[in-house]
Amino acid sequence: ISLPFAWVYLFPSSLISFSKSIISSLGFASNFYFHASGQQYGAEDSLVVPFLHTWSLSVEEQFYILFPPALLVTFRYFRKYLGVLLISSFFISLLLAEWGSRNYPVFNFYVIPTRGWELLAGSILAYYEIQLGHRSKNKILNFILPSIGLFLIGYSVLFFNDEVVLHPSFHTLIPIKGVCLVIWFSQKHEIITKMLSSRLLVGIGLISYSLYLWHYPIFAFYRIANPGE
Repeated sequence: ISLPFAWVYLFPSSLISFSKSIISSLGFASNFYFHASGQQYGAEDSLVVPFLHTWSLSVEEQFYILFPPALLVTFRYFRKYLGVLLISSFFISLLLAEWGSRNYPVFNFYVIPTRGWELLAGSILAYYEIQLGHRSKNKILNFILPSIGLFLIGYSVLFFNDEVVLHPSFHTLIPIKGVCLVIWFSQKHEIITKMLSSRLLVGIGLISYSLYLWHYPIFAFYRIANPGE
């Protein structure tokens, strides 16, 4: 659907780049393509790159391709160390991200070694829920911490920007902690769970992946077609 709009609105050189971005996104490698082409996410010229948002989908798919075989090998030969290996991988990836954010910020932004810890955070929660057979049963913590988690997420949305905060880095721990607190401590009758379980928010959640796929090319082509706005 994007191709006809690209044919109408893009100059030949931009159309070539757009075609390359399509090919790379189909191969789950657009993060490498956009890094190689010098495209910095959040820069003004990135607002008119229709498929730039597919970098994160590529990172996710690379994780989903690499993580299962690594998990199977670990589960077969090092099963009793699985929790330790997950946590160790988390911290190694996080430390790489912090170092990379200060030395190679563009490369750091796009690649799985410095993004893996964000996904491993969820893997660690899943591992311990399976090991324990449940999530938190502490009523006081279950009452307090989901609200703190939601606050950390909201704080990140409102106050993080590319000029002040490098991503991913130690700063990125703030929203990740927030998400983990909501997941681990939310309970059926707790207020944050009730709010997040509302029909409106669940409905948005169900279409959120599609919204993410569609929003960037729509906005990008609108900006291209209306350069003065």
